[in-house]
Amino acid sequence: MQTSLEEDLLETILLIQQEGDIPTLERIFSHLSQPEASISTALEQCMHLDLIVSGGSSGYHLTPAGRRAAEMIARKHAVLECFLKETLGLEAEAASREACLLEHDVSEETIDALDSFIQSKGGKCRGHYRRPCPTPPESKPLISFPEGEPLIVTFVRCPGRHRRLIDLGVIEGEPIIIRRKLHNEAVVISVKGCDIALSPEVASEIHARRRV
Repeated sequence: MQTSLEEDLLETILLIQQEGDIPTLERIFSHLSQPEASISTALEQCMHLDLIVSGGSSGYHLTPAGRRAAEMIARKHAVLECFLKETLGLEAEAASREACLLEHDVSEETIDALDSFIQSKGGKCRGHYRRPCPTPPESKPLISFPEGEPLIVTFVRCPGRHRRLIDLGVIEGEPIIIRRKLHNEAVVISVKGCDIALSPEVASEIHARRRV
C-alpha cells in the first residue's frame, strides 16, 4: 500500500506525461508541495516497488503497475471533485482541494458507487484530473518551518489516517508552534498547551502557514 505522498508522486508523473512534458526530477519537485528530501524518499520507494523506472535524460516513467495505480488515484480525484462540485455545490477550487484530501482514503467501491450516482443524475464530469492539487496560499508542510515558528494549520492530508491528531486539536485554523526539529525530520509541536511528537511522514502531511 502506497503512502499519500507516493500516490501523489505517481499521479504527478502521469499528469506531466499527459501534458506532453518530460517528468524530470525538477519538474516533479515543482508540481508537489513537499520537501525535496521527502519526495526523493518516496521516489526511491516507488522504484523499489517497481512502480517507477528511471529513463536517465528522459526522466522517470511509470511501469504498467505504476500507471494503473496513478490512473486509479486520478479517477478518484475526478469523481470526488465532480461529486463535490455538481452534487454538493462547492466552488471549483474548494471541490478540487477537498478531493485532494479525500482521494487517498476513499475505497474503489465507494468511487464506483459515486460515479454511478453522478452518471444517473446526468453528471458532466469525465476523464482524469489534469491539474496539480492546489494548496492554500503560503501553505507548506510543517517540516519546512524552523523551530519556534508560530503557525496556523491550513489542512491535514488524509485526515482519516490521523484521527488522533484531530482528537488532539491539530485541525484547520488551529494555532501551533514548532518546539523542536529532530535529526530525522521528526518534529515536536505544541497545540492547546500540549507537546506532540510527529514522525516525518505525519509532519509532511500537515500543512501550515505563518501566523501574522
